[in-house]
Amino acid sequence: MKTKEMRFKDYPLSNEIKRGLSDLGFKKPLKVQSVVIPKILEEEKDLIVKSQTGSGKTASFAIPICEKIDVELEAAQMLVLTPTRELAEQIKYDIEGIGRHKGIKCSAVYGKQPIEIQRRELKKNPHVITATPGRMMDHLKRKNVKLDNLKYLVIDEADEMLIMGFGDQIDAIVNKLPDNRITLLFSATMPEKVQLLSQKYMKSPENIEIESEVNVLDKIEQIYYSVEAIKKVDFLKKMLQRERPRKTIIFCNTQEQVERLFAIMKKWSQFTCRVHGGMHQIARMDTMTAFKKGQYNTLIATDVAARGIHVEGITHVVNFFVPFDNENYIHRIGRTGRVDRNGVAITFVTEPEDSRFLELQDFLGYKIPCKGGHVQRKVGKKDLKKATKNTRYKPGKAKGAVIQMNAGRSNSRLTNKDILSTLRRIGGVNIADIGRIEIKDKITNVEILGGKERTVLKALQNGKIKGKSYRAKIKK
Repeated sequence: MKTKEMRFKDYPLSNEIKRGLSDLGFKKPLKVQSVVIPKILEEEKDLIVKSQTGSGKTASFAIPICEKIDVELEAAQMLVLTPTRELAEQIKYDIEGIGRHKGIKCSAVYGKQPIEIQRRELKKNPHVITATPGRMMDHLKRKNVKLDNLKYLVIDEADEMLIMGFGDQIDAIVNKLPDNRITLLFSATMPEKVQLLSQKYMKSPENIEIESEVNVLDKIEQIYYSVEAIKKVDFLKKMLQRERPRKTIIFCNTQEQVERLFAIMKKWSQFTCRVHGGMHQIARMDTMTAFKKGQYNTLIATDVAARGIHVEGITHVVNFFVPFDNENYIHRIGRTGRVDRNGVAITFVTEPEDSRFLELQDFLGYKIPCKGGHVQRKVGKKDLKKATKNTRYKPGKAKGAVIQMNAGRSNSRLTNKDILSTLRRIGGVNIADIGRIEIKDKITNVEILGGKERTVLKALQNGKIKGKSYRAKIKK
């Protein structure tokens, strides 16, 4: 007998928390959430969670702790330590969204923001504090914050924090916390230093390891277009018409670039929004909530939206500018291809950005294929009309159909990206028509949505993947 799949509405959560999750578009728990949430709700014990970045771990601790916070007690009850100010802001945003109907107050404290502004916020006794270790130490030394009532300490991205040299600050902070707290440690990797950290601060912790079935980048088709700066916006419009993405994030490097592009794109579509660090926090939060709920299908953003944000159904990420920081490229494209979905990452490269793009490829260790652009080719109206017609998404059966191929880990060298690239070249098939790709030992199952399974099957039977033919059939 098949076990019923749990949804958030089935969890023992208050109506206020369930309303917050509904506002954010959260319906079903991700893998790490389904394991961690019941542990925090029911068992009240220290946990060490090893889970890949982008797996949804923030909500795995935010949801149950928001449920347990006593809003009548005006004191800090949860402290989340993170390695970066962007992540501190993002976790604050998530917690405010989850707990907004319950009245949970949250403050983020980090460097490069006036400490006096943060002091005034902390004096209002927020229920939750998200912080970078250095700035948290500053506030503790100045006695700007009291942690006597702290119930939960979350150490997020523990491996990154130790790499960045925050070990001493974490030591000093933990020594000032109540002993009867619950400590939750999250890390993408578990090197020896992280294990030593857990031994110092935790009491008989339970180890939870969430295995990722495939590398995140294997689920993302990465391409670039070589374009002339003066024709960049026009090319973006045509490219979006061809791709017909269901939900897109377009990244710029500065707030000014975001505002300029938004001013143009909102004339094309009323379903375009933007976020950047210069906006008021409430406006950013409301915009992101609307984007997650599907009120907008295109978000223009700076890198403030690149780290830690999980929005279901992002099919495309567009780098309108090559990022200045190579690591930001990874964070940007990681907004798509999440969990069991595939995605496309497109980068526009102008001549002044060529050297930076070469440096990016050296950093990645592989070449990103060029798909043309104004420099290599012109896109004619006839081609555009044909492409638009062929790639328009048409919803089909909700569950789709599964095509099975005789290619697996032991009898082929195919990756998710190889299969995804092949499917994307089939006429009439959009990224939105491609569901989960599951590579097993000797077979691969590919979920096809939108009623396109016959089209895909015919193409696979008559074509090749990386120069080799594979048998394919519709799985009954």
